[in-house]
Order: sequence, then C-alpha cells, then structure tokens
Amino acid sequence: MIRRSVFEGSFYPSNKDKLQKLIKDYLEKVDRVEDSESIKALIVPHAGYIYSGEIAAYGYKLLEKDIERILILGLSHRVLVKGIALADFDTWSTPLGEVKVADLNKKLTLEDNFTVVNTAHAQEHSIEVQMPFLQTCLETDFEIIPMVTGQSIQYKNVATILNKYLNRKDVFIVSSDLSHYLPYSRAKKNDKETVKKILKLEKIEEDDRACGKDGINILIELAKLNNWKPKLLDYRNSGDTAGDKSKVVGYASIAFYS
Repeated sequence: MIRRSVFEGSFYPSNKDKLQKLIKDYLEKVDRVEDSESIKALIVPHAGYIYSGEIAAYGYKLLEKDIERILILGLSHRVLVKGIALADFDTWSTPLGEVKVADLNKKLTLEDNFTVVNTAHAQEHSIEVQMPFLQTCLETDFEIIPMVTGQSIQYKNVATILNKYLNRKDVFIVSSDLSHYLPYSRAKKNDKETVKKILKLEKIEEDDRACGKDGINILIELAKLNNWKPKLLDYRNSGDTAGDKSKVVGYASIAFYS
C-alpha cells in the first residue's frame, strides 16, 4: 500500500524540479552550519513552505550525512485517535519519489500506546511536508517510521518504548509549529518562553504553546534518557516570512545532540 501525497500544489510545489530547487534554495540560505555528526533529533515546523520552509531548512541542513532511518512524530489534525497512531502503508510517495516504511513499524504496533489508524495519516500534512526535505537532504537511501499523536499519551512510556529500538544511524524528528494566530509581538514573547522551556527540557503544558506539544514532550523524555542536549537553530514566525503581522504562527528549528 502506498500513502500518496495529498498536499503537493498547496503546501509545496507539485512539480519535481521546482520542488527540489525550492528546497535547495532554502538550504543554501542557511547562514550558519552547526555540527551534524552528533545530531540525534530535530523539532521542525510543518506549515506551507512559503511560511516555514526557510526555518525548517536550518534543521534539515544537519541531515546531509549518512542516516538509515527517520522516526517522524507529527500530530493528528483531523482524526481523533488515542495514543500514537501508526499506519500500515508500505511506502510514502511525493513528487520526489517513494520512501519505504521501516520494518520497525510492525513491531511498534504490538506496543502499548501504539495503534494502527490509517485514516489519521491519509489527510495529515504534519508528516507529509517533511518528506521532500528528507528526500532532498539525505545522502543515502533511508526508511521512515511515520507516527502521529492523539489523546491520552503517556510520554515517559512512549519514550521508553521508542528508546529501546533506536540505533546509531537513526534520527528522531518532531513536526510542530509554535503559537497560532497571535499578534506579532505577543507571539514572539510566547514563543520565546516556549523555546526556553524546550531548551531546559521542561514539559510543554498548553496546546496553544505548540500544536505538536505531545511529540515535543516525548522527545524531551528521550533526551533525558540519552543525555541529548538541545540547541535553537532558528526562530521566526509567519510575520517575518509572509509579511502579515496581525495574526502570526511561530516556527522554530531545534536540534538535539548526543
């Protein structure tokens, strides 16, 4: 079974050449390159590329190396689910080609807090918009494990389960925007506080701080288990990238290093 792209032509270009050029242009604009050898996880935004693509590029710039498997944790915007929703698709398709789903996906379906809910992935953008970046940045073939968060998640339990399967060439990605539809100055203040909590490995309590707070909280628990250290790579909001500052959405790229 193939999970075919749904948001090409809206969140990102549907033309293969235009899409790849756009992502490469974003990557070339990254004005500083952090250490990539010890990268273990990223938090990156998931809006349309014209809004958050430049910010996401700061994270993805670190993935231009040998990585075998990407565990992606998005959120279910449209379908009500409990725990972590997996899907039984064999591959994910974008204009840049197909990516295989790792065998680990089947093992996770047997774990507590994990279920298979294909409908939670079928119309979900939080993972799909990450795929073309991965396909452009990674130097070798890679596999993915797509997951979305729902309700009643036991953060420490999920982190412990994921941790026992992680290997040296895995990278964990959390897809999340920050505050939504606040005035520009207020959004910057709120987002600064949220980023500060993440950098201190403190749990995010409110949904309006970050739509993907559940994924972030799972990552925070993983970081504690493995002594990963977070670092802010870039922060901006849609007022910076798209111009309208009356109601903005916040975006950050944050890396976690071993």
